[in-house]
Amino acid sequence: MSRLRARHLVMAMIATAFLVVATNPMRGTSAVFSTRTTNGGTIANGVVNTPTSLQVSINTSGGTGITLLWTATPTRWATGERVYRRLGLGGAFLKVAEFANLTTTTFSEDPGTSDVYYVVRGYYTNANGGHWESRDSNLVKPPVHAAALDLVNKGLLAGKPELGDQIVLTFSERMDPSSFGTCSTGGNSGMDLTLNATSPNTVVANGGNLTIGTIDLGATGYFTIGGTALNSTCSWNTAETVLTITLGAVLNGGLVLAAHTATYRPDIPTPATLTVRSFLQQDLDTTAQPTVIKVLF
Repeated sequence: MSRLRARHLVMAMIATAFLVVATNPMRGTSAVFSTRTTNGGTIANGVVNTPTSLQVSINTSGGTGITLLWTATPTRWATGERVYRRLGLGGAFLKVAEFANLTTTTFSEDPGTSDVYYVVRGYYTNANGGHWESRDSNLVKPPVHAAALDLVNKGLLAGKPELGDQIVLTFSERMDPSSFGTCSTGGNSGMDLTLNATSPNTVVANGGNLTIGTIDLGATGYFTIGGTALNSTCSWNTAETVLTITLGAVLNGGLVLAAHTATYRPDIPTPATLTVRSFLQQDLDTTAQPTVIKVLF
């Protein structure tokens, strides 16, 4: 066998081996694989790129329904995309949706909890049954849309509401102050709070429930009937995540038990059509409301 013929035979064997690799890839989840190009049959790397800009939002007030939105996998080597969900930080990712196209870039479900995480992956399958997935997209978690409540003693006596004492609502994200009615603007003054005027466990404003919701003081830790705080003020921090209500002159203030649990109920606004919203115009999720056990009046 001549040297030239032997060389041609070796090259043919190598080309055949490459062709087998290209047309019969091994199963796996690698984002990079060998494939044959369309110009000359040479071997190149095919890449399943990662979907980008994954976002999540909560659909309705008081619920846990979510909607995902993302930018499709920017690659020719993609059959479609898959959505994966993980419950809690230590859980395993489970596939919850698969779309055999690159035009579907949204997904909605109700996971039943706010302690949930999502990623999206691109995937590619070929005629021989081989399949690959991209790396994870950015990890997202639904926003909590909740508020923590502190009653802060600025007066002289602990356990007694006085001039200067504060109700501080701390939200998990930037809010839309215009949706808060009575406390819509920083420095809003002249707000009269009636403390336990009609119920032993709520704070009301201007003869009705606070337009921001109801501050619940519970059945055992409450103000005396007829207690009022005249000319109270509202103030937002610069980031619009903390709303501070400072009590004005307090009449017949009564007591608040130090061990009492106070809660904030944004799901009971007045009027009924008023909805407290975040800066992104999403309703508060009252099911994710933190438990608060701090009362410093």
